[in-house]
Amino acid sequence: MQSFSRSPYSACNLRRPFSFTRPHSCFWFSEMRFMPKGQIALLTLIVAFSSTLFWPLTSLLLASISWRQVCWIYGGCNVLLALPLIHLALGGSSVTLGHQRKVHGPQARSFSKLIDLVLVSVGFSLTTFVFSALLGRMIPILSSTGLEMERTALVSTLFGPSQVAVRLFAASFTERVSPIQLTMLSCVMLSAATFVIMLASHTLVGIVIFIAFFGFSSGLNSICRGSLPLSVFGPDGYGTRVGLITTFRLSTASFAPFFFSFIQSHYGIVLALASLALCAIGSTLSFAFVSARSKREPSR
Repeated sequence: MQSFSRSPYSACNLRRPFSFTRPHSCFWFSEMRFMPKGQIALLTLIVAFSSTLFWPLTSLLLASISWRQVCWIYGGCNVLLALPLIHLALGGSSVTLGHQRKVHGPQARSFSKLIDLVLVSVGFSLTTFVFSALLGRMIPILSSTGLEMERTALVSTLFGPSQVAVRLFAASFTERVSPIQLTMLSCVMLSAATFVIMLASHTLVGIVIFIAFFGFSSGLNSICRGSLPLSVFGPDGYGTRVGLITTFRLSTASFAPFFFSFIQSHYGIVLALASLALCAIGSTLSFAFVSARSKREPSR
């Protein structure tokens, strides 16, 4: 396998916070707030297909060209294809920066909204912590179960298709399910995934179930990160609130692999996975509080 020098790898990681993934999501969710929720799920489904194709396409390219040339190709696609399409989309939109930032008086000062913002931030931060820890250490975790490296790589490829499968489900079912229910379902699946890998990691079937639940949870979570804040807080100040939530989310994700490696090296893999299971349960409880509050105060 070709080795990566530290400087380009560090530059790629420094670039990640400045990517357009979350801003474009804020823009589209705000634009489509009056459209059927199935169309929002369809948008994320398209993104899921591209992310699913990313790894096999990259492996295919690396078989014939260097990783630097692969980066040039992907960079060129962003500049020559993505940038003009974004320009066309923005040119035909009536949304302005002032509209995205505008937060009307009582809503912005509402203490109830602040509590919801804290609960949503905690919930998504905990789920992102678990996703970051497991994705960052996926191969070592599966290898520690005694699974052969070839089977480990093969089983890991189920992650992408499971994301696509659950988004297909969401696209057809989301009209009848609220965003908070989808979010809680995602958290329950994440909790189930951590318990399965902790208790049944010695069997191939257990590992496959873990990957499936983990992919299902990740696929739903990517939809809920945009739809839930819109449902709870409304379109006013949507981008600002998503920005705050994302700040906390990425902050916790940054040290998740280190935390997991530290617990694993000092206390063992079982306790490390148990800590992630507690985080997943905590996220479920956090969103359950949001759901309970919305039922108690339906007029918010």
